[in-house]
Amino acid sequence: MEWKSLIHKHTLACLAGGFVIGLAVCGVGSAAMSFSGSATFCGNACHAMQSEGWTFAESSHRNQECVECHLPHDNMAIYLIEKGRTGMVDTYHEVLRDYPAHIKLSAEGKKTVNANCLRCHKATVGKVHADIGVDMDSGGDCMKCHSSVAHGANHIERGIKVE
Repeated sequence: MEWKSLIHKHTLACLAGGFVIGLAVCGVGSAAMSFSGSATFCGNACHAMQSEGWTFAESSHRNQECVECHLPHDNMAIYLIEKGRTGMVDTYHEVLRDYPAHIKLSAEGKKTVNANCLRCHKATVGKVHADIGVDMDSGGDCMKCHSSVAHGANHIERGIKVE
């Protein structure tokens, strides 16, 4: 009988406390998600990404987050799964210190970056034909000509300033 009355007396307080804790967890999680996709995090927290961070800071895209180019934006579930997967892979290689001297995008990474170029620059490139007869919306390759835009041509020398 005591438990019932105790629960009944404090139900509202428990619900309010749970709501506040839930809000705090969501806020901290959201801030962590945002920060972990930023150039500050990627360029400073990760030893292997320092030159990428330096070159990115000099680029015309420096006001964007790393995840704007490097993660798929088709839907939130795929975005979160890929963020978790790439974060675990990056952490694994960072801990083992086995990144190559020059980090290169995988074939899948190139597809993601290209899709994000088209997503952001759709109005600009909608009518551009990169290959004769190939509309950019149906598979043109932005990186064929613009691979050095975000990180420069020479990663060691901090890239190029494109303005």
